[in-house]
Amino acid sequence: MKQKTLRWYLARRLFLLFSIFSLIWVWVASQVYHYAWDGTSEYYLYQDLEVALSGQLKLPYEDTGKFMGHWQDLPTDYQRTFARHGLGPDEQTREFTQLLTLGEDYVYILRYAEMPPEPLYIVHRIAGQDSPSLLVVFIALTLALFVFAALIWWPTHQRIVRESEQLTASLQSPDSDPTQFEEFASQSILAATDAYAQDYAQQQERLYSAFLSHELNTPLAQIQNTLARFGQLDELPLDALPLLTQLEQAGQDLVSLSEAILLLCRADQARLTVTDLNGVLISWQQSWQQQGLCIELNLPTEPVSQPVQQRLLTLLLTQLGKNALQHGEGTFVVTLDNGGMTFSNRVGTQQAHHGQGLGTQIVARVCACFGWREQYHSDQQFTLVIHFPS
Repeated sequence: MKQKTLRWYLARRLFLLFSIFSLIWVWVASQVYHYAWDGTSEYYLYQDLEVALSGQLKLPYEDTGKFMGHWQDLPTDYQRTFARHGLGPDEQTREFTQLLTLGEDYVYILRYAEMPPEPLYIVHRIAGQDSPSLLVVFIALTLALFVFAALIWWPTHQRIVRESEQLTASLQSPDSDPTQFEEFASQSILAATDAYAQDYAQQQERLYSAFLSHELNTPLAQIQNTLARFGQLDELPLDALPLLTQLEQAGQDLVSLSEAILLLCRADQARLTVTDLNGVLISWQQSWQQQGLCIELNLPTEPVSQPVQQRLLTLLLTQLGKNALQHGEGTFVVTLDNGGMTFSNRVGTQQAHHGQGLGTQIVARVCACFGWREQYHSDQQFTLVIHFPS
């Protein structure tokens, strides 16, 4: 089946409803004009007055629903009703029109008195059963429009619901029948593309995790075992012992880093424990001072504790320390309070390169794992503000 736009589908139904409404309204307007509900009664009265004054008719003239003549020609019931409403022969008004009820009928009267003693009366009488109530007509019109609107709305609603269900089915099963609306079809394609991209990203993460857990950790373990065996050799020169110690420490750092990256890839499996951040920052300060980074800690007197994963927190602080050492200069100022942490130092003026932003992405990923929110400000002064959850 050929696809159609939802806009065109709704426009056709609205046009159909508008056409039905227009036809009903034309019929109502014709009834209003026929029964003089729109104020045309005076026009008909004056039209008959001109005919009466022209002498084309012999007065008094009486027809079905119409009478033209003088006071003495009026029927008795007309005279009583007109006199009671101030339309008698002695009134001084030259021209006067009025709508009166006579029994169950309606009477439109034009009293014209060119010569006051001889007023001319033009009377139009409409039977009550021939003049339905305007309120009833409009109530019927409203009900009719409501019924037609419901008849149009319900199939439209059902069609859109079916297409929505078809869209949901197409998201769950790409082999299902496509939707008939172009808008839904485009959304289905976008959703399928997004689902494929998410699935591909998850596969890449699993592949990367498998690579870290096996292809990288296994050689590192072999290197550490080999270094341990070297340390047990008696013929090993004494000058080589510091180098072996340095290699062992580098190997341990690599193992810790790979485990932290692996844990970061599986952030949903990380178990958080409440940890005193004061002690962690003090240990971090001491380890990086040995590498030449001057860190100034502004810690509160009371300990600040947050639920964290120790290896991921170490990874975050390591990335910040590397960033400060490679791209900054001066003292690295760290402030801790119950609301968060702030890291700040001057941006280096002699940088060989600006990096690829990998450290920033790792920091953002760790903060997301802990439920923290980070904000960066970098001009001449680099500032990272980490907000703890309230």
